[in-house]
Amino acid sequence: MHFTESFRIALHCMKSGRVRTVLTMLGIVISVAAIIAGDSLSAGLRNTYRDEFDSMFTSISITPKAAAAIPGGNRPRSLRDSDIDALTRQANPELIADVVPIVSGPVVVRRGSDKFRANVIGATPGYLRMRNYPVTEGVVFTAAQYQREARVVLLGPLVIDALFAGNRTAAIGSTVQIGRVPFEVVGTLGGAATLTALVPMPTARGYLFGGMHTVGSIGIVATHMGTVNAAIRQVNNILDEQHFVKVPGQRDYVASAEQTTGTLAIQLLAVLVWLTRTTTGIALLIGTLGLANIMFITVTERTNEIGVRRAIGARRAAILRQFLLEAVLIAGIGGAIGVGVGVAAVIAGQRCFPVLAPVFGIPELSIQTLAAAFGLSLLVGLLAGTYPALRASRLHPWNALRY
Repeated sequence: MHFTESFRIALHCMKSGRVRTVLTMLGIVISVAAIIAGDSLSAGLRNTYRDEFDSMFTSISITPKAAAAIPGGNRPRSLRDSDIDALTRQANPELIADVVPIVSGPVVVRRGSDKFRANVIGATPGYLRMRNYPVTEGVVFTAAQYQREARVVLLGPLVIDALFAGNRTAAIGSTVQIGRVPFEVVGTLGGAATLTALVPMPTARGYLFGGMHTVGSIGIVATHMGTVNAAIRQVNNILDEQHFVKVPGQRDYVASAEQTTGTLAIQLLAVLVWLTRTTTGIALLIGTLGLANIMFITVTERTNEIGVRRAIGARRAAILRQFLLEAVLIAGIGGAIGVGVGVAAVIAGQRCFPVLAPVFGIPELSIQTLAAAFGLSLLVGLLAGTYPALRASRLHPWNALRY
């Protein structure tokens, strides 16, 4: 019996038992759609929060170590401009995205009779990326303003509330006094920058804190979370040379990552992704068992038919091909419908989630997921139909005719 005839007989048998066929397909449809929807939702969650975590947990802080923590109680060497220059020149751009010198301290900020004790930060614009502080109004100071020690400042939310009654727009272009020095407000900050007043580092060092060639700390921004540990190793190598450190225990500085919470969050997200995949895998297994059960019933019900066909000359391979093809057709058609249902569900999620549930991110559909889901449906048909088809092909014609 040729493949075309096997195909025609399989379609006829599916049509004659259409209710059973549809119910069996429904399990495959639901399983395949669940795989596509679950994987797309997982991809959206993973990409959305990976971007967030990369911006939040790629920071490395370099601070001087206390003298008591250094063997022999030696006085720690300050972090100097030469350290910043060495890190900037020698840093591998694939590991380190930015080097941020930082000086800071509490200073009173005034506007007229209003005043507020803010945390004044002198740094580069990279400080905003390091701390994940958004600019809500205005702009960040430019490289030219940084180099010429321009007296410009970006103010955090609580500072704006105290000095401008929360009016961020009114703050832009206004003048405030930090200590006794007038500064122009060029931008406002949001997020966790509540008490912050950000100014160019040379300006802060020249007008507010003194210290011609030293900084209080150095911030490092790694390219992404996966490079944080390698970036710390490179920072240690560069600064060991700068500070003449021969043994790691004698370092007069500490380079530490602000990554613990981010690592835990990434691990929890990975658990969620695998939990979703496991659940959809169980659903697919149930669909496989359901199809196998139906094929066993089909073989039993058609035992006499198998005996007649074997008696008139049908080969075992033809019987095997017929039942195996029927199982693959049921699973394949169900898989194709499931792909359509899954795609429709993902498109609906892409439109609804940003409005109704933005915390879940935006589901992301991929051709690889669609192909894998449909391929799994065909594999389900092959696995579920193999043993029933083998059983049908091994029936002795005489025993089958007596059934």
